[in-house]
Amino acid sequence: MQSDHHQRSSAFSLVEMVSTIAVIGILTAIAVPSIGKIIGGSRIGVAENVVQTLNKATRQFGHSQWDLRTTANAASGGDELLLLRTLQWRDPNPSGELNPSGPFMKPDWNPTTSTSSEDYRAEWTGSSWRLVEPGTAGAGLKIIFDGSDLGTPYVHDAGFTPVGSR
Repeated sequence: MQSDHHQRSSAFSLVEMVSTIAVIGILTAIAVPSIGKIIGGSRIGVAENVVQTLNKATRQFGHSQWDLRTTANAASGGDELLLLRTLQWRDPNPSGELNPSGPFMKPDWNPTTSTSSEDYRAEWTGSSWRLVEPGTAGAGLKIIFDGSDLGTPYVHDAGFTPVGSR
């Protein structure tokens, strides 16, 4: 007796293949915009963290040295860079054992300044830092997200005069 056995192929049919590709296309169309929102949300989170860190360092500096209260210069980021260098400065002659001499910000952060409305920027208001988001005019320290602004520690000149020094 002969049996009529047909071996079944285990390959995908054309209908199964087209269905799979359609489902992948639909999932991709849904996922790609969501990924863009996640990246944008993480950037604002990092930028807000930078500004919070600058404000914390400014408060610590004020408790240890003197209050950093200066007139903000909205036209350029030069005042922000000088304030950052002040926060990165170590007082060579501390005025007591209880007062830390600094630095209050990591000395290996070397940002550039920016007036571009396409960048996230940390702007000095005269007494604290605030975040300037893209689409808003203003000058400040450019917040970079790839780590290229981290590297060699900044070395202050021997005659460096910190902002608002005594």
